[in-house]
Amino acid sequence: MYKIDRITKTLLVLLVIGVWALLLQSVIGFSRAEAQSKPETNQSSQVAPVIKTRGVIIVDDKGRERVILGAPVPDPPIEGRKRINPAHGMIILDRQGYERFGVGLMDNGQMAMGFDAPPGKGDDRNRERLHFVADPEGGAMIRFLNKKTSVPGWLRLGEDDKLYLEFIDVQKDKNKVIKKRIGMNGEQTVEEPFK
Repeated sequence: MYKIDRITKTLLVLLVIGVWALLLQSVIGFSRAEAQSKPETNQSSQVAPVIKTRGVIIVDDKGRERVILGAPVPDPPIEGRKRINPAHGMIILDRQGYERFGVGLMDNGQMAMGFDAPPGKGDDRNRERLHFVADPEGGAMIRFLNKKTSVPGWLRLGEDDKLYLEFIDVQKDKNKVIKKRIGMNGEQTVEEPFK
């Protein structure tokens, strides 16, 4: 896995500490108020307060948005693109404000997590390089994208519920696509016309 920069690590640690601190403060603060207003009540009936919000934005020491939690998560802030499906989860942005990580449950029932390359390190129309999915039908896959945004391979559950490693070689100049699938029962190669 790639090295996570120092600020991102620090922000994630602070996020976890902050959430636990809020939870502890809520529980401890509620218990004291309850004890003052009602002497000797049944402690098991106490409920911690609930914080309801549509989103939380965590900024770094320079005020830049770095971690966004949302229901739904907003579109990538500086990229001018719309999400394919609304997702509820978290995104992590780099120093320039580009989305580099996202995890979310989409309205179509898909749970997905994506890791993006920085801008300028390939075709910027889609900087995603790894895409993990648990689909609404119970399937799963990890998709790899290259710098040209093509899919050179997958690791996924097949229709038969077995695990397969799939390689894809797109040969536009020869008007064909070669697919190689490797599984427990050996390998299979299929050649198709390029569409």
